[in-house]
Amino acid sequence: MDLKDIPDRWKKLNVENPPYKYFPNRTRKQTVIYSWMALIGFTALGYLLAEAVDRHNESKADMWNEYARTHMSHGQKTQNQNQQDAFKEIMMRARRQRLGLPAQAPGSVEIRDPFDS
Repeated sequence: MDLKDIPDRWKKLNVENPPYKYFPNRTRKQTVIYSWMALIGFTALGYLLAEAVDRHNESKADMWNEYARTHMSHGQKTQNQNQQDAFKEIMMRARRQRLGLPAQAPGSVEIRDPFDS
């Protein structure tokens, strides 16, 4: 007999053993334990996967740094550095605009005597 077939089904509800759709004979305590076990298990799995990916990427980064150091010309290195600087400047300008700050950072507030050299 299903609960929806009982006219006043809430009076017949057993709080300790509610009618779950999946694994219908479990208790509330078992549900809490299963939930905590799933949370801990998936957290551990995510941590292990993140560590594995980090270790793999670290070795690849070393390989690419070595490759770039040995096979890149000075002009390519300069061009790459200029591009990185330009991207950094664009991102900083966008961040200042997003925060509502003026486009240019304020200058120094130190008072300097032009005649004192």
